[in-house]
Amino acid sequence: MVPLPRSKLTTQLSSKYKSNERRGFCDAPIVEEYSYYKGEEDSPTINLEKLFPKIAALAGITKDKNVPKGWISFTKRGDQCSLAICKGITAEPKKSKAPKGLAFEGKNQHTPVEDPLFKISGNLDIHGLHDLFCVVEGLLMTL
Repeated sequence: MVPLPRSKLTTQLSSKYKSNERRGFCDAPIVEEYSYYKGEEDSPTINLEKLFPKIAALAGITKDKNVPKGWISFTKRGDQCSLAICKGITAEPKKSKAPKGLAFEGKNQHTPVEDPLFKISGNLDIHGLHDLFCVVEGLLMTL
């Protein structure tokens, strides 16, 4: 998945990522700016770093002495899910040609060198991003 920020969207980026788009495999959604989602001045805003501090540490946004920097790998085929929480470097670190701020491209780009911190597969009850973040946050809290 390559989320494209609307403020950085150019004709070149759009043709590169949207021309071969296949839903569920090669998605390229256009993401609105934060101000687009921000509510009225008196309404509370959601701070994901505070809601999911362990995931923020995993992503390198904040620091946590027990959580190393890493990434989440999640796949779902029918009712079967596979979740891995990885750390360290990837098997084939390559210089990505993706524009800054977008997902990495390339085969084996996210294959870890070290064993994952957690690896779970089977019938996980994950139906959306919130479910995924709750499961990952809970697992990281055990470190």
